[in-house]
Amino acid sequence: MKTTDEYRQKLVAELIEQSARIDVLVVKSRQAAADIKHTYDQELEELRAKQQETTKKLQALEEPGSNTWENIGDGG
Repeated sequence: MKTTDEYRQKLVAELIEQSARIDVLVVKSRQAAADIKHTYDQELEELRAKQQETTKKLQALEEPGSNTWENIGDGG
């Protein structure tokens, strides 16, 4: 089982990866033709939602007295 610090590092790495993917899609979306732009915008919206979920998990882990780590257990 992972330690709290390992899980925190995993969440931070996910946030960094998600931010990088969002940045790439924003650039592509701005440069794309109208029909392709919709596809990028949709994917961008999905990635931002995932990023918000990851951020919430990280914040819950950081809260004093949080029992999030116990709830995570073997994968969630």
